Amino acid sequence: MMEVVSEIEPSALMLSLFVLLACALVWLILPAKTQASESSSPQAGVSFKSEDSGFRSTGPRLTGTFTPSTGIIEANAPAVFPFENENCYGEFLPLHRPTHDASLENSGNYPYASHFKGRKRLWEMRWTFRFKHEVDGLMFGVELDEYVPVNAATKRVMGLIVSMLRQTVGSELYHSPGDDPKIVSGDTEKPVFTMPLFAFDQFILTPQGEDPPDLTDPGFADLGVHRVKDRAAFIRQISDLKLKPGPSYTFAFWGISQFLDNVQWKVQKVIPFKTIDFNQLCGAPPVAMVLYTLRKDGNVEDKRHLQRRKDYFFHMAFWSTLKPPRAERLQQLVPSLGKFSEAEVSGKGAKKGWSQMLEDMELLTCCATHRRQLSTMKV
Repeated sequence: MMEVVSEIEPSALMLSLFVLLACALVWLILPAKTQASESSSPQAGVSFKSEDSGFRSTGPRLTGTFTPSTGIIEANAPAVFPFENENCYGEFLPLHRPTHDASLENSGNYPYASHFKGRKRLWEMRWTFRFKHEVDGLMFGVELDEYVPVNAATKRVMGLIVSMLRQTVGSELYHSPGDDPKIVSGDTEKPVFTMPLFAFDQFILTPQGEDPPDLTDPGFADLGVHRVKDRAAFIRQISDLKLKPGPSYTFAFWGISQFLDNVQWKVQKVIPFKTIDFNQLCGAPPVAMVLYTLRKDGNVEDKRHLQRRKDYFFHMAFWSTLKPPRAERLQQLVPSLGKFSEAEVSGKGAKKGWSQMLEDMELLTCCATHRRQLSTMKV
């Protein structure tokens, strides 16, 4: 039986996190034939059964919201989630296995089950971007809400690991444990880890005037180019990519999903026979999935990714319904939810939990209808 680690020393936590990050980057540089084993016996062109195609907003699941919020995002939806900001517009679709329920997973009776059949990935994220201006230096990664304290020895070890990883991946890799607001005055940096765009696993370029692929298409996995098929060629193509208005750029990411169970909110396969609660690494949900560039700063010696320098192209705060944010933070993230207590969010006590609360508010039905309307609009 696998033990869940709920309390670890900060140094062990950060070292575990960096073992995980090392796994992510090893995935980027593994020979293609080794990576290809992830997709053994794929069933890419087969859709899930019609009786399973309805969106079920029940049970533990990955949940989130764009920043600023346009409502609740839930994985395995039948329609994409449109987003727009001053830099781009596009669609997003998160998918995941029901890792909380082995019998359900084995039954194949859940949305997108045939896509996951024969694959080891636990989840997959899909995006289509249409840019409003030329883009240079776009980065992809995660950032935390708040600074998580670590000791000096751990920071030194982290620095050594990052230095070694940069020798393999290049200077585009960036990591910072963030600035301690108790020590650093003025602008502070959030904990952040970013990778170059060749961290993605699949890429599809659609010329201007043509429709990009539907992110919900059962045959999506067969489209475009894949890192596992020719790693070196994939890295070259993405590195040489010119992001500009006109074409549509579609990406998918799943490479490190075997290590991150975002439904059960835990890290696995890093420490043998143990899993680690995400909250021991990130402090508290949410975690933000981000794509951004950095504006030039007058202080060329300061290399920090300060908030005032970031131009976000995508920002989604996410969490599991098993481990939701605090009630106050959730209200800040999704103002349309209104006010509720910690008991209502966590499901502990007499009041209804997060899932039932959303269903009672019929928020998801409203959002799903709005998504369908937006997804049919011609742009």
